[in-house]
Amino acid sequence: MEAAIKGALVRRATLYKDISSPLLAQLEVLAGQHGLDAKGIATAFDKFLTTSSATVGGLLGGSTSGSAATTAQPSQRISPYLSKQTPRPGSAAKPRTPASSGKFRERLQGGEVQAVLNSHIQAPAERMDVDAAGACCEVEVLGAALRADAKYMMNRIEDKVDHLERRLTGLEEALEARGLELTSVAYAAQDQTVFVGRVCCDTEEGRLNQESALLEGSVRSSQGARVRLDLSRCPTFRLFPGQVVAVKGTNPSGQCIVASEVVGGLPLPMPTTSLQQKAAHASATGKRGLSAVIAAGPFTSSEDLGYEALHALLAHCSRTRPDLLLLVGPFVDAEHPAVRGGLLEETFDEVFEGQVMGQLAAFIGANSGTRVMLLPAVRDVHHHPVFPQPPLPPSQGEPPVTNLPSPATVRCNEVVVGCSSADWLVACSGQEISRTAGQTDRLAALASHLISQRSYMPMFPPPASLPLDSANSPALELPCTPDLLVLPSDLQPFAKLVPLPATTLAAPVAEAAAAPALVAGAHAPSAGTEAAPMETDSAAAAGQQAGAGAPVRVGSEGSVVCINPGRLVKGTNGGTFAHVYIPPSPEALALLAGQPASTNSPLPHRVDQRCRVEIRKI
Repeated sequence: MEAAIKGALVRRATLYKDISSPLLAQLEVLAGQHGLDAKGIATAFDKFLTTSSATVGGLLGGSTSGSAATTAQPSQRISPYLSKQTPRPGSAAKPRTPASSGKFRERLQGGEVQAVLNSHIQAPAERMDVDAAGACCEVEVLGAALRADAKYMMNRIEDKVDHLERRLTGLEEALEARGLELTSVAYAAQDQTVFVGRVCCDTEEGRLNQESALLEGSVRSSQGARVRLDLSRCPTFRLFPGQVVAVKGTNPSGQCIVASEVVGGLPLPMPTTSLQQKAAHASATGKRGLSAVIAAGPFTSSEDLGYEALHALLAHCSRTRPDLLLLVGPFVDAEHPAVRGGLLEETFDEVFEGQVMGQLAAFIGANSGTRVMLLPAVRDVHHHPVFPQPPLPPSQGEPPVTNLPSPATVRCNEVVVGCSSADWLVACSGQEISRTAGQTDRLAALASHLISQRSYMPMFPPPASLPLDSANSPALELPCTPDLLVLPSDLQPFAKLVPLPATTLAAPVAEAAAAPALVAGAHAPSAGTEAAPMETDSAAAAGQQAGAGAPVRVGSEGSVVCINPGRLVKGTNGGTFAHVYIPPSPEALALLAGQPASTNSPLPHRVDQRCRVEIRKI
């Protein structure tokens, strides 16, 4: 045993080649007392020397007699860069059964519903009138999603300029299509007019406030000029750095725009689907409708890498049998103490394959009717730390999962789901300045920025923790306004309805004709083949009925369902996840019952009126 312990220590560091025999004898005794093998006692002793200057008797809480106590010699100290964190117990190469951690196992109120959206809609008890042997959910990725072989680290200044210019000209063209005449931000204007620009701060490293706000115009219309933005006469606004806005006001001197109204962008139309397609999806899912479970990492307690939280989530899915399981990273978290401290006995890929994919393989084998989708995060140490982020690469023997890029816009049957692993809510809450009339729901307001800006990351410069690659910035753009917007965050979990913002600038006129082109062809995540464009909602009728100058809600009437499922694990304690139920639309059920079709035109999804969202404790 002593030779095995010495061999395990030498494999960790050559400094252990001169370790004394009495010390090896004590380690052998302690290994027997605590049921450890040679590799386990070597790992514990290495960690002990790194984090403590006590005697060997303190190793693993054990005790030895005074004659046996030996103080660690300075020459035996290794790996001084390691973090002082508790190592992961055990040393199995690819454990498939999660090991319980104390505090997570002792969590209270597991499975309890913390919050409900649309509580008047009843959740189905079990899967009904559907063959559970096959998946009922069709999945297609929409828009310019990043491919698995996407290149990065080519973030040139030209790419950053193109990224900002494309966003500015996009809003300019949308407003011009509505019949508005725009003015350069640098031109003097005594009468009320409309300016388009990007909100920025007057100092490079300063913090945005009402006194430091500038408006930067596009190269196309303003040659990139910057002028001061006076918000003193603007009754309401919500601004953050990088936001592309339309400002109604005057510019008396050409140096300062006095704003009377600030419009934080225009949302894209919401998607629609023909009644026949809705009926086909309703026939596949039955009266139960679409059921989806959404969870965001970390998926294991900070005490170990046993992934017991993931095991508990999959147990819930085995009971409820959802059609869709969306897991958002990090899966192997760079902030986990064992990862950050360099205490792993396996590679990052081995942890992911053994713990995450191993459990998913067993789950999919027993629940073939559930479609599993994985979306990575920049904190995943086994994947590329860049945003936008390519999908996880397929591995040999991998269970049939759908790997998505981050961010991703996905059509699940007729429902369009948008998801990003970047914590937008935390990033925007620390940078946003606002003036509001009365009480407002701030979390819903933060989420609405993504809808208005048509982007999953409209902040520029981006948060310091987010490695934004402007060369791949087209992948950040929303192809349409999604029905469900999933924004995992460290903030309080919630499920809210976010109305489409209204503006008094102009009624939509020409964008309706181009609406079908706003959604790029859908393609499968692996093959990348193009499919038929998705139909989108026409906004022309709504604009004509509202009348010129009246507040107009762009796109179809309705709201986006915004969900923050929270983190599945918070430190050593259990966190939350979301369970979404979307029954079929009444029109689809009527058509299946043999009633004649009420219309031949595409219909809005109205997911906000017919879905139930539960935020549950794990």
